[in-house]
Amino acid sequence: MTAVDVKDPNGKVVFKLIEYDGVRVPAGIVRDPKTHLHELSQLTFKESDIFVVSFPKSGTHWCYEIVDMLKNNSSEFTTNMPPLIDMLPPEQIKQVPDGVFVAHLLPRHIPKDAFEKRCKIVSIYRNPKDVVVSFFNFLKKTKEGELMKDMEFDLFFELFLTNQLPGGTWTNYVKAWTDFQEANTSYPLLNICYEDMKKDLKGHVRMIAEFLDLNSSEELIEEIANKCDFKTMSKFKNSNVPAAMRRVTDVTDKHIMYRKGEAGDWKNWLKVAQSEALEAQVQAANIPLEIKYM
Repeated sequence: MTAVDVKDPNGKVVFKLIEYDGVRVPAGIVRDPKTHLHELSQLTFKESDIFVVSFPKSGTHWCYEIVDMLKNNSSEFTTNMPPLIDMLPPEQIKQVPDGVFVAHLLPRHIPKDAFEKRCKIVSIYRNPKDVVVSFFNFLKKTKEGELMKDMEFDLFFELFLTNQLPGGTWTNYVKAWTDFQEANTSYPLLNICYEDMKKDLKGHVRMIAEFLDLNSSEELIEEIANKCDFKTMSKFKNSNVPAAMRRVTDVTDKHIMYRKGEAGDWKNWLKVAQSEALEAQVQAANIPLEIKYM
C-alpha cells in the first residue's frame, strides 16, 4: 500500500489517499483497502444475488433503487443506504437481506464467488462530463473532501483528468468493465446508459426486469417508474436521510447523493478546452459504448 498526498499547484494537500492495486481510498475514512479486498474475496454469494456497478456519480443510487424495488416486487423506497461493498465490513455484507449489492470496484476486485455463481450485474454508465461536475459537488459535502472544500472546479477537473482522485479515471473504469464483457460474452451483464434512462425510465425499468428474469407486472413497472422519477425520488430521500450517511458526511439536513440529476449540466461548468480534452481521452480509450453528451 502507498500513502498518496494529492496537492494543488501551491503545494497544499487537497486529498489524503491510500493506494493499493489500482484502488485509491481516502486515508482514515475508508477501511485499509488491502485488508478489505482480501476479506471481500473470501465472501460467498447466492446465484440470485445482483450487483449494480458504476463509476461514482453515474446514477448508482437511482439504478439500485429500481433493481431493489423489482427484486422485492414492491414500489416502496428503501430508507437505508445501498450496500456498497467497497466500504462495508464483510459481516455487514453478509447480512444484506435481499441480495442486491452496489460496487464501484473494478472487475478484478469483485469477489470471485459472485462471478462463479454468475450473479447478474447491472452496469450503469453516464457521460463523464456530467460525472465530473456531479463528483465535484458531491465530494465537497463529504468528510473525504474536507481538504478540498475551497477548491475551484478547474483544479478538480485537472485532477479528474489526470487520475489523481479517489476512484481513478472514468475511462479506465468503464473500459475495464467493457473489456470484461468482451472477454466473457456469455456473462449476464446489462449496460444501462444514464441519459437513455432519463429519456425513457419506464422502458428501462421493464428492460431491467426482463434482464433479471422477473415476472414484474406492468402495473409494478409503471409504479416504479413514477416513484423513481428524479424529483419524486429526491424529495423522498431528502425527507428520509439515513443515519448511516453520517459515515461519509457531516451534512444531516439533506441527502447528499441527490443534487440535480440532470443530463447536460456540464455545459454550465466545463470550458471548451476541458470538454475537448475529456472527449479526446474517451475517444483514445476506444470504449465500445455510445457516450451521450446531452
